[in-house]
Amino acid sequence: MRVAGLFFYASVLAGVCAAEGVLAFPGAEGFGAHTPGGRGGKVLLVTTLEDYAPGEPVVEGSLRAACEAKGKRIVVFRVAGLIDLKATLSIEEPFITIAGQSAPGDGVCLRNYACVVRTHDVIIRYLRCRPGDRMGVALDALSTTSGARNVILDHCSASWGNDETLSVSGAGQTDITVQWCMITESMDSSHHEKGAHGYGTLLRTDGNVTFHHNLYAHHRTRCPRPGTYGDPPGLLLDFRNNVIYNWITVAGYTAEDAARINYVGNYLKPGKASKNREQAFSIGGESTTMYVTDNVLEGVDATDPWQLIRNAGEVHKRAEPFAVAPVETEGARAALEAVLGGAGATRPVRDSVDARVAAEVRKGAGRIINSQDDVGGWPAYASGEPPADRDKDGMPDAWEVEHGLDPKSPADSARDADGDGYTNVEEYLNDTDPRG
Repeated sequence: MRVAGLFFYASVLAGVCAAEGVLAFPGAEGFGAHTPGGRGGKVLLVTTLEDYAPGEPVVEGSLRAACEAKGKRIVVFRVAGLIDLKATLSIEEPFITIAGQSAPGDGVCLRNYACVVRTHDVIIRYLRCRPGDRMGVALDALSTTSGARNVILDHCSASWGNDETLSVSGAGQTDITVQWCMITESMDSSHHEKGAHGYGTLLRTDGNVTFHHNLYAHHRTRCPRPGTYGDPPGLLLDFRNNVIYNWITVAGYTAEDAARINYVGNYLKPGKASKNREQAFSIGGESTTMYVTDNVLEGVDATDPWQLIRNAGEVHKRAEPFAVAPVETEGARAALEAVLGGAGATRPVRDSVDARVAAEVRKGAGRIINSQDDVGGWPAYASGEPPADRDKDGMPDAWEVEHGLDPKSPADSARDADGDGYTNVEEYLNDTDPRG
Protein backbone atom coordinates (compact mmCIF):
# COMPACT_ATOMS: atom_id res chain seq x y z
CA MET A 1 0.00 0.00 0.00
CA ARG A 2 1.38 3.40 -0.97
CA VAL A 3 1.43 6.24 1.49
CA ALA A 4 1.07 9.64 -0.16
CA GLY A 5 3.13 12.46 1.28
CA LEU A 6 5.52 10.22 3.20
CA PHE A 7 8.92 11.60 4.14
CA PHE A 8 8.45 15.21 3.08
CA TYR A 9 6.50 18.30 3.96
CA ALA A 10 3.25 17.40 2.26
CA SER A 11 1.08 20.20 3.63
CA VAL A 12 3.39 22.94 2.38
CA LEU A 13 4.03 21.35 -0.98
CA ALA A 14 0.37 20.60 -1.68
CA GLY A 15 -0.32 24.32 -1.84
CA VAL A 16 2.69 24.92 -4.06
CA CYS A 17 1.70 22.20 -6.50
CA ALA A 18 -1.97 23.26 -6.61
CA ALA A 19 -0.84 26.70 -7.68
CA GLU A 20 1.23 25.26 -10.50
CA GLY A 21 -1.82 23.83 -12.29
CA VAL A 22 -2.55 20.63 -14.14
CA LEU A 23 -0.09 17.73 -14.16
CA ALA A 24 1.81 16.79 -17.30
CA PHE A 25 -0.38 13.67 -17.33
CA PRO A 26 -2.17 11.67 -14.63
CA GLY A 27 0.54 9.97 -12.57
CA ALA A 28 3.22 12.58 -13.21
CA GLU A 29 5.16 13.27 -10.00
CA GLY A 30 8.24 15.02 -8.73
CA PHE A 31 9.88 18.24 -9.81
CA GLY A 32 8.96 17.87 -13.50
CA ALA A 33 5.34 16.91 -12.89
CA HIS A 34 3.78 20.15 -14.08
CA THR A 35 5.43 20.63 -17.46
CA PRO A 36 2.80 21.17 -20.18
CA GLY A 37 4.96 19.70 -22.92
CA GLY A 38 3.23 20.35 -26.24
CA ARG A 39 -0.24 20.85 -24.74
CA GLY A 40 -2.53 22.86 -27.01
CA GLY A 41 -0.18 22.66 -29.97
CA LYS A 42 -0.35 20.96 -33.34
CA VAL A 43 -0.32 17.19 -33.70
CA LEU A 44 2.62 15.90 -35.74
CA LEU A 45 2.34 12.37 -37.08
CA VAL A 46 5.41 10.15 -37.42
CA THR A 47 4.68 8.21 -40.60
CA THR A 48 8.13 6.85 -41.44
CA LEU A 49 10.99 5.12 -39.64
CA GLU A 50 13.50 6.93 -41.86
CA ASP A 51 15.93 9.51 -40.48
CA TYR A 52 18.27 12.16 -41.86
CA ALA A 53 21.60 13.56 -40.73
CA PRO A 54 22.47 17.26 -40.30
CA GLY A 55 22.90 18.81 -43.74
CA GLU A 56 20.72 16.22 -45.46
CA PRO A 57 17.22 16.98 -46.79
CA VAL A 58 14.50 16.86 -44.17
CA VAL A 59 12.50 13.63 -44.20
CA GLU A 60 8.91 14.72 -43.71
CA GLY A 61 6.98 12.54 -41.31
CA SER A 62 10.13 11.47 -39.45
CA LEU A 63 10.64 11.67 -35.71
CA ARG A 64 13.58 14.02 -36.23
CA ALA A 65 11.47 16.42 -38.30
CA ALA A 66 8.88 16.49 -35.51
CA CYS A 67 11.56 17.18 -32.90
CA GLU A 68 13.06 19.99 -34.99
CA ALA A 69 9.71 21.67 -35.69
CA LYS A 70 8.97 24.90 -33.86
CA GLY A 71 6.08 25.67 -31.57
CA LYS A 72 3.93 23.56 -29.30
CA ARG A 73 3.53 20.06 -30.69
CA ILE A 74 2.41 16.59 -29.73
CA VAL A 75 4.14 13.76 -31.55
CA VAL A 76 1.97 10.74 -32.38
CA PHE A 77 3.33 7.62 -34.07
CA ARG A 78 1.65 5.92 -37.03
CA VAL A 79 4.53 3.47 -37.49
CA ALA A 80 6.36 0.95 -35.33
CA GLY A 81 9.81 -0.60 -35.47
CA LEU A 82 13.47 0.38 -35.27
CA ILE A 83 14.43 3.96 -36.07
CA ASP A 84 18.05 3.90 -37.23
CA LEU A 85 19.27 7.33 -36.21
CA LYS A 86 21.89 8.89 -38.47
CA ALA A 87 23.05 11.28 -35.73
CA THR A 88 22.19 12.16 -32.15
CA LEU A 89 18.50 13.05 -31.84
CA SER A 90 18.87 16.45 -30.21
CA ILE A 91 15.66 18.01 -28.90
CA GLU A 92 16.32 21.76 -28.89
CA GLU A 93 12.89 23.26 -29.60
CA PRO A 94 10.71 23.57 -26.46
CA PHE A 95 7.10 22.59 -25.77
CA ILE A 96 7.00 19.05 -27.10
CA THR A 97 5.27 15.84 -26.07
CA ILE A 98 6.59 12.59 -27.57
CA ALA A 99 3.95 9.90 -27.07
CA GLY A 100 5.61 6.55 -27.66
CA GLN A 101 2.49 4.81 -26.37
CA SER A 102 0.64 5.91 -29.52
CA ALA A 103 2.66 3.64 -31.80
CA PRO A 104 0.94 0.62 -33.34
CA GLY A 105 2.27 -2.92 -33.16
CA ASP A 106 5.17 -3.38 -30.75
CA GLY A 107 6.11 0.30 -30.58
CA VAL A 108 9.32 2.08 -31.56
CA CYS A 109 12.98 1.83 -30.58
CA LEU A 110 15.79 4.28 -31.37
CA ARG A 111 19.06 2.69 -32.51
CA ASN A 112 22.65 3.81 -33.32
CA TYR A 113 22.74 7.21 -31.58
CA ALA A 114 21.57 8.91 -28.40
CA CYS A 115 18.49 10.99 -27.67
CA VAL A 116 19.36 14.23 -25.83
CA VAL A 117 17.00 16.88 -24.40
CA ARG A 118 18.51 20.38 -24.49
CA THR A 119 15.44 22.55 -23.92
CA HIS A 120 12.47 23.18 -21.64
CA ASP A 121 8.93 21.86 -21.29
CA VAL A 122 9.39 18.37 -22.64
CA ILE A 123 7.38 15.20 -22.03
CA ILE A 124 8.75 11.89 -23.32
CA ARG A 125 6.77 8.75 -22.59
CA TYR A 126 7.05 5.08 -23.53
CA LEU A 127 10.11 5.52 -25.75
CA ARG A 128 12.90 2.94 -26.12
CA CYS A 129 16.47 4.18 -26.62
CA ARG A 130 18.97 1.39 -27.31
CA PRO A 131 21.86 2.82 -29.38
CA GLY A 132 24.28 -0.14 -29.22
CA ASP A 133 27.85 -0.22 -30.49
CA ARG A 134 27.43 -0.29 -34.28
CA MET A 135 28.65 3.31 -34.71
CA GLY A 136 31.82 2.80 -32.63
CA VAL A 137 31.33 5.94 -30.52
CA ALA A 138 30.88 6.63 -26.80
CA LEU A 139 27.38 7.77 -25.90
CA ASP A 140 24.54 7.65 -23.43
CA ALA A 141 21.25 6.15 -24.51
CA LEU A 142 18.97 8.94 -23.24
CA SER A 143 19.86 12.14 -21.40
CA THR A 144 19.04 15.72 -20.56
CA THR A 145 21.73 18.38 -20.55
CA SER A 146 22.35 22.13 -20.14
CA GLY A 147 19.23 24.11 -20.99
CA ALA A 148 16.80 21.40 -19.91
CA ARG A 149 14.11 22.35 -17.41
CA ASN A 150 10.53 21.33 -16.81
CA VAL A 151 11.15 17.90 -18.28
CA ILE A 152 9.59 14.54 -17.46
CA LEU A 153 10.79 11.18 -18.79
CA ASP A 154 8.16 8.57 -18.03
CA HIS A 155 8.12 4.84 -18.77
CA CYS A 156 11.14 5.00 -21.08
CA SER A 157 13.56 2.13 -21.66
CA ALA A 158 17.23 3.08 -21.93
CA SER A 159 19.97 0.52 -22.49
CA TRP A 160 23.10 -0.34 -24.49
CA GLY A 161 24.97 2.93 -24.06
CA ASN A 162 28.71 2.81 -23.33
CA ASP A 163 29.14 5.96 -21.26
CA GLU A 164 26.18 6.37 -18.97
CA THR A 165 22.77 4.99 -19.82
CA LEU A 166 20.29 7.68 -18.73
CA SER A 167 21.79 10.90 -17.40
CA VAL A 168 20.85 14.38 -16.21
CA SER A 169 24.18 16.12 -16.67
CA GLY A 170 25.02 19.74 -17.39
CA ALA A 171 24.78 23.03 -15.54
CA GLY A 172 21.56 25.01 -15.35
CA GLN A 173 19.03 22.20 -15.39
CA THR A 174 16.12 22.10 -12.98
CA ASP A 175 12.66 20.63 -12.43
CA ILE A 176 13.43 17.28 -14.02
CA THR A 177 11.61 14.02 -13.29
CA VAL A 178 12.72 10.55 -14.40
CA GLN A 179 10.07 8.05 -13.36
CA TRP A 180 9.14 4.44 -14.09
CA CYS A 181 12.06 3.99 -16.50
CA MET A 182 14.27 0.96 -17.11
CA ILE A 183 17.96 1.97 -17.08
CA THR A 184 19.76 -1.24 -17.94
CA GLU A 185 22.69 -3.07 -19.52
CA SER A 186 25.30 -0.41 -20.16
CA MET A 187 28.09 -1.81 -22.34
CA ASP A 188 31.13 -1.99 -20.07
CA SER A 189 34.19 -2.72 -22.22
CA SER A 190 33.14 -1.07 -25.44
CA HIS A 191 34.17 2.08 -27.33
CA HIS A 192 34.75 4.52 -24.47
CA GLU A 193 38.20 6.17 -24.52
CA LYS A 194 38.60 5.59 -20.77
CA GLY A 195 38.12 1.84 -21.07
CA ALA A 196 35.52 -0.02 -19.01
CA HIS A 197 32.76 2.54 -18.60
CA GLY A 198 29.37 0.86 -18.29
CA TYR A 199 27.55 3.26 -15.97
CA GLY A 200 23.95 3.96 -15.01
CA THR A 201 23.35 7.67 -14.38
CA LEU A 202 25.55 10.75 -14.15
CA LEU A 203 23.37 13.21 -12.26
CA ARG A 204 25.35 16.44 -12.14
CA THR A 205 23.57 19.77 -12.26
CA ASP A 206 22.59 22.55 -9.87
CA GLY A 207 18.80 22.28 -9.86
CA ASN A 208 15.97 20.09 -8.62
CA VAL A 209 15.69 16.50 -9.86
CA THR A 210 13.40 13.57 -8.99
CA PHE A 211 14.21 9.93 -9.76
CA HIS A 212 11.55 7.48 -8.62
CA HIS A 213 10.37 3.97 -9.45
CA ASN A 214 13.18 3.29 -11.92
CA LEU A 215 15.01 0.00 -12.47
CA TYR A 216 18.80 -0.07 -12.69
CA ALA A 217 20.33 -3.39 -13.74
CA HIS A 218 23.75 -4.61 -14.88
CA HIS A 219 26.02 -1.56 -14.51
CA ARG A 220 29.55 -1.09 -13.19
CA THR A 221 28.40 1.75 -10.88
CA ARG A 222 26.75 5.22 -10.95
CA CYS A 223 23.31 4.09 -9.94
CA PRO A 224 23.37 7.07 -9.55
CA ARG A 225 26.39 9.40 -9.33
CA PRO A 226 24.97 12.75 -8.08
CA GLY A 227 26.84 16.05 -7.90
CA THR A 228 27.12 19.49 -9.43
CA TYR A 229 29.47 21.66 -11.46
CA GLY A 230 30.61 24.16 -8.84
CA ASP A 231 27.28 25.51 -7.61
CA PRO A 232 27.67 25.85 -3.81
CA PRO A 233 24.22 24.57 -2.69
CA GLY A 234 24.53 21.74 -5.16
CA LEU A 235 22.03 19.45 -6.74
CA LEU A 236 18.79 18.73 -4.87
CA LEU A 237 17.94 15.10 -5.65
CA ASP A 238 14.92 13.16 -4.50
CA PHE A 239 15.85 9.51 -5.15
CA ARG A 240 13.15 7.15 -3.92
CA ASN A 241 11.54 3.79 -4.62
CA ASN A 242 14.14 2.81 -7.20
CA VAL A 243 15.37 -0.76 -7.69
CA ILE A 244 19.08 -1.42 -8.27
CA TYR A 245 20.50 -4.80 -9.28
CA ASN A 246 23.91 -6.28 -10.15
CA TRP A 247 26.39 -3.40 -9.88
CA ILE A 248 30.13 -4.15 -9.79
CA THR A 249 31.94 -1.73 -7.45
CA VAL A 250 29.30 0.19 -5.49
CA ALA A 251 25.76 0.98 -6.57
CA GLY A 252 25.98 4.77 -6.22
CA TYR A 253 28.37 7.44 -4.99
CA THR A 254 29.22 11.12 -4.78
CA ALA A 255 32.61 12.83 -5.06
CA GLU A 256 33.76 16.24 -3.77
CA ASP A 257 31.05 18.28 -5.50
CA ALA A 258 27.97 19.34 -3.55
CA ALA A 259 24.75 17.35 -3.43
CA ARG A 260 21.63 17.34 -1.25
CA ILE A 261 19.88 14.00 -1.42
CA ASN A 262 16.79 12.26 -0.10
CA TYR A 263 17.59 8.54 -0.42
CA VAL A 264 14.33 6.84 0.51
CA GLY A 265 12.67 3.47 0.06
CA ASN A 266 15.08 2.05 -2.50
CA TYR A 267 15.58 -1.69 -2.97
CA LEU A 268 19.05 -3.01 -3.80
CA LYS A 269 19.86 -6.56 -4.80
CA PRO A 270 23.47 -7.67 -5.43
CA GLY A 271 24.04 -9.82 -8.49
CA LYS A 272 26.76 -12.17 -9.63
CA ALA A 273 29.03 -9.25 -10.57
CA SER A 274 28.60 -7.33 -7.31
CA LYS A 275 31.82 -7.00 -5.30
CA ASN A 276 30.46 -4.63 -2.67
CA ARG A 277 27.42 -6.28 -1.10
CA GLU A 278 27.37 -4.33 2.16
CA GLN A 279 26.78 -0.70 1.09
CA ALA A 280 24.18 0.92 -1.12
CA PHE A 281 25.94 4.26 -1.52
CA SER A 282 29.37 5.80 -0.94
CA ILE A 283 29.91 9.44 0.04
CA GLY A 284 32.98 11.31 -1.21
CA GLY A 285 34.16 14.54 0.42
CA GLU A 286 32.21 16.71 2.87
CA SER A 287 29.81 18.45 0.47
CA THR A 288 27.15 15.74 0.36
CA THR A 289 24.20 15.93 2.75
CA MET A 290 21.71 13.07 2.82
CA TYR A 291 18.44 12.07 4.39
CA VAL A 292 18.36 8.26 4.42
CA THR A 293 15.52 5.97 5.46
CA ASP A 294 13.61 2.79 4.61
CA ASN A 295 16.13 1.35 2.14
CA VAL A 296 16.66 -2.39 1.73
CA LEU A 297 19.88 -4.11 0.65
CA GLU A 298 19.37 -7.84 0.24
CA GLY A 299 21.67 -9.83 2.47
CA VAL A 300 22.24 -7.02 4.97
CA ASP A 301 20.24 -6.77 8.19
CA ALA A 302 20.60 -3.03 8.72
CA THR A 303 19.47 -1.91 12.16
CA ASP A 304 20.60 1.64 11.38
CA PRO A 305 19.74 3.22 7.99
CA TRP A 306 23.24 4.73 7.83
CA GLN A 307 24.74 1.25 7.95
CA LEU A 308 24.12 1.10 4.19
CA ILE A 309 26.02 4.34 3.48
CA ARG A 310 29.83 4.23 3.28
CA ASN A 311 31.91 7.13 4.65
CA ALA A 312 28.92 8.72 6.37
CA GLY A 313 30.00 11.14 9.08
CA GLU A 314 27.86 13.46 11.14
CA VAL A 315 28.49 16.26 8.64
CA HIS A 316 26.68 14.22 5.98
CA LYS A 317 23.63 13.19 7.98
CA ARG A 318 20.35 15.04 7.91
CA ALA A 319 17.64 14.21 10.43
CA GLU A 320 14.75 15.55 8.36
CA PRO A 321 14.09 15.17 4.64
CA PHE A 322 14.73 17.97 2.21
CA ALA A 323 11.47 19.59 1.07
CA VAL A 324 10.78 18.30 -2.41
CA ALA A 325 7.93 17.94 -4.90
CA PRO A 326 5.42 15.20 -4.03
CA VAL A 327 5.94 11.56 -4.92
CA GLU A 328 3.55 8.86 -3.75
CA THR A 329 5.93 6.71 -1.73
CA GLU A 330 5.76 3.06 -0.72
CA GLY A 331 8.00 0.68 1.17
CA ALA A 332 11.10 -0.64 -0.56
CA ARG A 333 9.78 -4.19 -0.93
CA ALA A 334 6.52 -2.96 -2.43
CA ALA A 335 8.53 -0.77 -4.80
CA LEU A 336 10.46 -3.84 -5.97
CA GLU A 337 7.28 -5.53 -7.16
CA ALA A 338 5.80 -2.37 -8.64
CA VAL A 339 8.95 -1.52 -10.60
CA LEU A 340 9.57 -5.02 -11.93
CA GLY A 341 5.98 -5.21 -13.07
CA GLY A 342 5.49 -1.73 -14.46
CA ALA A 343 8.70 0.14 -15.32
CA GLY A 344 9.93 0.82 -18.83
CA ALA A 345 8.12 1.20 -22.13
CA THR A 346 5.22 -1.10 -21.30
CA ARG A 347 2.90 0.48 -23.89
CA PRO A 348 1.99 -0.62 -26.46
CA VAL A 349 3.84 -3.72 -25.16
CA ARG A 350 6.89 -4.49 -23.02
CA ASP A 351 9.54 -5.78 -25.42
CA SER A 352 11.61 -8.93 -24.97
CA VAL A 353 14.66 -6.98 -23.75
CA ASP A 354 12.83 -5.42 -20.81
CA ALA A 355 10.96 -8.64 -20.05
CA ARG A 356 14.25 -10.56 -19.92
CA VAL A 357 15.95 -8.04 -17.64
CA ALA A 358 13.01 -7.91 -15.24
CA ALA A 359 13.06 -11.72 -15.06
CA GLU A 360 16.82 -11.67 -14.40
CA VAL A 361 16.34 -9.35 -11.44
CA ARG A 362 13.78 -11.70 -9.95
CA LYS A 363 15.96 -14.78 -10.49
CA GLY A 364 19.33 -13.22 -9.62
CA ALA A 365 20.50 -13.96 -13.16
CA GLY A 366 22.06 -12.00 -16.03
CA ARG A 367 25.46 -10.34 -16.38
CA ILE A 368 27.42 -7.26 -17.27
CA ILE A 369 27.64 -6.99 -21.07
CA ASN A 370 30.16 -5.45 -23.47
CA SER A 371 27.91 -5.40 -26.54
CA GLN A 372 24.24 -5.75 -27.30
CA ASP A 373 25.23 -8.87 -29.22
CA ASP A 374 26.04 -10.55 -25.89
CA VAL A 375 22.28 -10.71 -25.24
CA GLY A 376 20.96 -11.21 -28.76
CA GLY A 377 20.73 -7.62 -29.99
CA TRP A 378 17.59 -5.80 -30.98
CA PRO A 379 14.39 -7.79 -31.24
CA ALA A 380 12.10 -7.57 -34.23
CA TYR A 381 9.21 -5.19 -33.63
CA ALA A 382 5.85 -6.00 -35.21
CA SER A 383 4.65 -3.07 -37.31
CA GLY A 384 0.96 -3.46 -36.60
CA GLU A 385 -1.76 -1.40 -38.23
CA PRO A 386 -2.46 2.14 -37.01
CA PRO A 387 -6.11 2.93 -36.29
CA ALA A 388 -8.09 4.89 -38.85
CA ASP A 389 -7.71 8.65 -38.33
CA ARG A 390 -9.20 10.46 -41.30
CA ASP A 391 -8.65 13.99 -39.96
CA LYS A 392 -5.08 13.21 -38.86
CA ASP A 393 -5.54 14.76 -35.45
CA GLY A 394 -3.85 11.95 -33.53
CA MET A 395 -7.13 10.50 -32.25
CA PRO A 396 -8.60 7.36 -33.87
CA ASP A 397 -11.93 7.84 -35.61
CA ALA A 398 -13.62 5.15 -33.53
CA TRP A 399 -12.41 6.74 -30.29
CA GLU A 400 -13.69 10.16 -31.37
CA VAL A 401 -17.11 8.78 -32.23
CA GLU A 402 -17.25 6.88 -28.93
CA HIS A 403 -16.56 10.08 -27.00
CA GLY A 404 -18.75 12.46 -28.97
CA LEU A 405 -16.00 14.19 -30.94
CA ASP A 406 -15.88 14.87 -34.67
CA PRO A 407 -13.65 12.43 -36.61
CA LYS A 408 -13.69 14.83 -39.58
CA SER A 409 -12.43 17.89 -37.68
CA PRO A 410 -8.72 18.16 -36.81
CA ALA A 411 -9.47 21.23 -34.70
CA ASP A 412 -10.91 19.25 -31.80
CA SER A 413 -7.56 17.69 -30.87
CA ALA A 414 -6.51 20.90 -29.10
CA ARG A 415 -9.88 21.50 -27.46
CA ASP A 416 -10.74 20.48 -23.91
CA ALA A 417 -14.22 18.95 -23.92
CA ASP A 418 -14.53 18.62 -20.15
CA GLY A 419 -12.50 21.64 -19.08
CA ASP A 420 -10.11 19.65 -16.90
CA GLY A 421 -6.96 21.15 -18.39
CA TYR A 422 -6.12 18.24 -20.69
CA THR A 423 -6.77 18.63 -24.40
CA ASN A 424 -8.78 15.94 -26.18
CA VAL A 425 -5.74 14.36 -27.82
CA GLU A 426 -4.03 14.21 -24.43
CA GLU A 427 -7.09 12.42 -23.04
CA TYR A 428 -6.68 9.82 -25.77
CA LEU A 429 -2.96 9.42 -25.11
CA ASN A 430 -3.55 9.27 -21.35
CA ASP A 431 -6.36 6.71 -21.77
CA THR A 432 -8.82 8.97 -19.97
CA ASP A 433 -12.32 10.21 -20.79
CA PRO A 434 -12.38 13.58 -22.62
CA ARG A 435 -15.83 14.24 -21.22
CA GLY A 436 -14.93 13.62 -17.60
